[in-house]
Amino acid sequence: MFSSTGLHIHPAWSEMTERIGFIGTGAITEAIVTGLAAAPRELREIWVSPRNQETAARLSGRHALVHVGRDNQDVADRCDLLCLAVRPQVAQQVLSQLHLTSTHYILSFIATWNRERIAALMPEVKHIVRLAPLPMVAQAIGPTIIYPDDRVATELFASLGAAIPVRDEDAFDSLFASTSLMGSFFAMIEAQAMWLHQQGIPYPDARTYLASLFSGLVCTANTRREPFAELSKEFSTAGGLNEQMTADLESQGVFRAQASALDRILARIRKQ
Repeated sequence: MFSSTGLHIHPAWSEMTERIGFIGTGAITEAIVTGLAAAPRELREIWVSPRNQETAARLSGRHALVHVGRDNQDVADRCDLLCLAVRPQVAQQVLSQLHLTSTHYILSFIATWNRERIAALMPEVKHIVRLAPLPMVAQAIGPTIIYPDDRVATELFASLGAAIPVRDEDAFDSLFASTSLMGSFFAMIEAQAMWLHQQGIPYPDARTYLASLFSGLVCTANTRREPFAELSKEFSTAGGLNEQMTADLESQGVFRAQASALDRILARIRKQ
């Protein structure tokens, strides 16, 4: 069944989204549940697996709509809409033990597993969607890429920031590779904060200043539509400090190194 926009629709998608289950209760599950619980709309129940008992207990203690299942199968039996949020290293073991049916609608967050690999472990399931939610969904900000284009996934994650359907799985993998920049982004800012600290600036002041600086730059990027290269030129006066910094980093191969690192991340995603 397809809507006029071409999005696949489960026959009872509105009823299905009243109850959502999570297999795997780690950081991403906690972020998603936190974001959903802040504005639950038609959502009435969230069921989480008990494997990470501390996180599961914390979520059920904070949010009345969160319940902890007896085990993974109990969660699957209670929820047609099922989110897979387990690490790739244990996915084979966890998924092979689940008994799922054609009524299940799967949203997979398993980092390096494509739809074909997931489908091989759940042949009865007709609906499998890949997503890459990020920790910022807890604050209802940030992008979530989705493949294939799917109404249930898009409407659910549009409430948690920006839901971005992509055209094919190769595009999904390429965008997913860019999520690996988060750790290095904070590592870069930490290096800058430590440099300021070495110049006599108290670390808390350096941190506050840099967070505000980069927040302002992100705001500019979100409100402008020019290519980033044009913004780089605009923010770099000829002969000025920004031009010197960019040229210095470029001469040291920083940007080439980042592109090469992304190539290796993408290769790892597609290999597994």
